[in-house]
Formats: sequence, C-alpha cells, structure tokens
Amino acid sequence: MSDPTSTSLFSRISDTARLWRNPEGRPVERALVWFAVYAVVLTLVFLRPLSDYARFAWRTELYSHVFLVPLVSIYLIRQGWASRPGRVRGSPVLAIVPAVLGGVALRAGGWLGQRGLLPEACDQLLWPVLGWWCFLWAGLLALVGAGFVRAYLLPVLLTVFVLPMPSGLRDAVEIFLQHASAEAAAWMFWLTGTTLYRDGLIFQLPGLTIMVAQECSGVRSTYVLFIVSWVAAYWFLRSHGLRAVLVASVIPLAILRNAFRIVTISLLTLHVDPRVIDSPLHSQGGPIFFALSLIPFLALVWGLRWWEQRRAGAGGPALAAAPGGVGAGVTSGIGAGDPPRAGDGKTGVTS
Repeated sequence: MSDPTSTSLFSRISDTARLWRNPEGRPVERALVWFAVYAVVLTLVFLRPLSDYARFAWRTELYSHVFLVPLVSIYLIRQGWASRPGRVRGSPVLAIVPAVLGGVALRAGGWLGQRGLLPEACDQLLWPVLGWWCFLWAGLLALVGAGFVRAYLLPVLLTVFVLPMPSGLRDAVEIFLQHASAEAAAWMFWLTGTTLYRDGLIFQLPGLTIMVAQECSGVRSTYVLFIVSWVAAYWFLRSHGLRAVLVASVIPLAILRNAFRIVTISLLTLHVDPRVIDSPLHSQGGPIFFALSLIPFLALVWGLRWWEQRRAGAGGPALAAAPGGVGAGVTSGIGAGDPPRAGDGKTGVTS
C-alpha cells in the first residue's frame, strides 16, 4: 500500500518537471512572482554585505544614484509592459553562466581580502555585491528566461550601475578626465585670446595660476550623465546604433563641460572679481555646470530622434514613440565641481 503523502509529493514534483518542459512556458506574471520571491530570499542571504554597501553609498556622493537605479529599471520595464511576451520559458542552461561568475566573484573577493589587496571600502564591497548581482541574473534567466531579458535588455542591464566602482577604475576615469579637460581648456583659452603659459596641468595667466586637479575631474557628474544617457537612449530611440552614439557622446560632453568651467571661473576671476576663485561657484558650482551640459545633450537626443524618424519615414511607416514616451598670486585646482573625497588627504588646491 502506497503512502498518500509520498504520492502527493511525487505528483507535485512531476507537475513541476512537466512545467519546466512545457514548450508553451508559463504566464510571465507568474514567472515574475517566482523571481521576486527568489530575489527576496537571495537578498536576505546577502543582507550583511548589502547593508554595509547601503550605508557606504548613503554617505558617498559618487554612489548617490544606487538607490534609484532599481526603481528606474522597474519603471522602464513597466512603461514597455504592453509589448511583453505573454508566456515565458526558463533558460536554466544559460543561468549557469552568471551563477558560476557569482561563485567566482565571492571566491575572488575572499582571496583578495585575505591578502590585503582590497585597499578601499568600494573594493571590499565590490565582490560580495557582484556575487549577489550575478546570482540575481541567474535567477532571472532560470525562472523568467532569455526571451524576457531580450525584450527588456537595456532596463535589465541598467542594474549594473548598482555595483560599486573599483577604486582603480575610478582613478583611471579621474585621470583621463583631468588631462583631457586640460587639453580642451587650453583650446578654449586660445579661442578667447587669453594670454597664458601652460606646463602640463598648470595654467599661468596674467595674475592667476591654476591647476587642473584630479579631485576636480567631474567623475560623479559624468557618471550621472552616463546613466541618464542610458535611460534617454531607451526612452527616445529604437536603433541600437543611435543609442550607442548617444551614450558615447557623454565622454566629449563631460570633457567640454569641465573645460568650460575652468575657463569660465578663470576669466571671471581675472576680469570681474578676484574672489570668484574662492567662491561657491568654484567649490559648489558643479550642479550648475552639469545642468548646462544637459542643453547640448538634450539637443543631441532631439537630433538623433529626428534623424531616426526621418529614416523611418523614408523607408516605411512613421516610427512609433519609443517606450515611455574657474586675485593675484592664487593657485587653485579647478574642474567640474565634484568635492574632494573625504579622507583622501587631497584638497584640489595648491599654493
């Protein structure tokens, strides 16, 4: 005589197996519910490192966007919900790849930490958060499937911006922006007819000496604009090529914004008021120049969208709307307005 409990359990396992093999898949809403349950359980498993990261991000300006990125990603998916697949199938074989990468990330973080090779908090937090993120991807592929990921690829990829930026990458971006901005500023000074002597990052103007410091490279505002470009590309454009052009445009825009700020504060100090160099426009004016950089950015968005619609009009029906519709004798470091990082022993000002 068979045990009814065992029979019932076996029946449920069989039903689950048939569901995985079902070529028609299951309703996307049900699959997302299972993924939400999986994400909550996974987050509880990684609660300690994620809590440490949340506190770190809350007090570090470079990571102020971390709390908004998941909400923006969900919102973009919701805006394109009408074009969702009705039924989805899990992709457990593909899920093995991010699952293995997640395990490697946890193992690598432990190995590097034991040898003292993670000097900053962002480096120490990167590996467990990366492991959590990879396991989230594994669950998404296994439970919801590659078809859903393809349909909402850009909003899903947007979640990569929740990861801590390694200190090495941050420093490399800062140094690149620092030197590129100095080159662009020299060009702008030449256009204004300003007499100057340049020695690398140091500009000597009549009565004013400035240095383009690494801490003033504008990495935070550039990072934010980079994220904005991803959202705008998804929202307003359909062509992957034009989306790539919009995202890539952030680099020259960031360099020109930094150079414009260097030249503006320098000329105001020379010709309007010598106190400008020590004013809030220098130390806290980053948001102003960030807002100004949005003008050419939005113009580019409009131009690319117009071009895309024109091409669509010439080759077929009109394109539908994208988803969601810088005193005398002063030497100072001038850049895009990001404040010096706390505890790094640098002020961005020399004397």
